[in-house]
Amino acid sequence: MAEKDITEKILLSYADVFADCINTLVYSGKQTLSEENTRPAPTESFYKSQKPHNQFCDTSRYLTEGGNYLIQYIIENETRLEARQILRKVSYQGGAYRQQLESSAPVYGVVVAVIDWTGKTSRIPTTLHKLLELNGVPSEYLEQIDDAELKVYHMNNLSPEIRSRFTSDLGFVADYLNEGNFDRRRKQPILHPEALCDMMDAVTGDTRFTEQLKELMESRQKGENVIMCEYIDLLEANGEARLADLLAKLYGLGRDEEAKTAVLHPEVRPKLYQELSIEMHRFA
Repeated sequence: MAEKDITEKILLSYADVFADCINTLVYSGKQTLSEENTRPAPTESFYKSQKPHNQFCDTSRYLTEGGNYLIQYIIENETRLEARQILRKVSYQGGAYRQQLESSAPVYGVVVAVIDWTGKTSRIPTTLHKLLELNGVPSEYLEQIDDAELKVYHMNNLSPEIRSRFTSDLGFVADYLNEGNFDRRRKQPILHPEALCDMMDAVTGDTRFTEQLKELMESRQKGENVIMCEYIDLLEANGEARLADLLAKLYGLGRDEEAKTAVLHPEVRPKLYQELSIEMHRFA
C-alpha cells in the first residue's frame, strides 16, 4: 500500500499534471494554474499536542503572483477514506496557516483536494458539523462552531464532461479507470511515460503498463513523441475482456436491455462495472 501511495504521488508531482488536476477538478476546467505560475510547496507541517509532531501531505504547490504566494494547493491521494477524513483536511490547512502566523510575508490561502482512487462509494461525513453530530454534539451548539467542508473527487466515477477537461497525462488515467480504454486520447502525446505507466499499474493492477515501459522510454530517448495510439493496441484486449465479462453477467441476470445499452453507450459501463464487481483483467 505504501508503494502504491508513493507511485500516485510521482505523476502528480509534475507541475503540468498538478496544475491540470487542480484546474479540472477544482476550477471546472478554467486554466488558473500553470507550470509558469506555480512552484513547489512544502509537504511537511508541524503541530503540537503534548509534544511537537509533524505531518505530511502528498503533493503541494503554491500559486504565485509578483513573487508572492496567493494560495497553497494540497492534493491528498487516498486509497482508503476514513470516517474522520474531514479532520485530516482541517489539520493540513491548520498546519499551513500556523506556519504563516509568525511570518511578516503576506498571508495566503490553503486549498485541499482529496482524490479517491478506491472506486468505492463513500458515505463518510463531508462536513465538520456532520462529523460532530454523528459523535453526539447537539445541533443547537453547531452554529457557534466554524464549519469545514470536505470535497472528495472519485477518479473512478468522473463524468465524460469532467474527464474531457484533462489535458495532461492524468487524463489517460481518468479515462481508463472509467471506460477501460484511451480512445478519446489516441492522438495525445504522453509526456511522462514512466510515471504514467507506474501509476496505471498501481491503480489498475494490470502489469502490462510497466511491461511496455522499456519500449516507450526508448522512443522518448530518441527524441520521438510517444503518442497514445501507438500504445493502445497493447491494452485494448483488457477493455474487451472486461466488457465481455460485464455482458455475460448482465445476460445471466436477465438484464438484456442494460447489456445492449452497455454495448452502445460506453459511458454507462463504469457504474455497471462497479455495481457488478467487474474487475480489470490481468494478462500474463
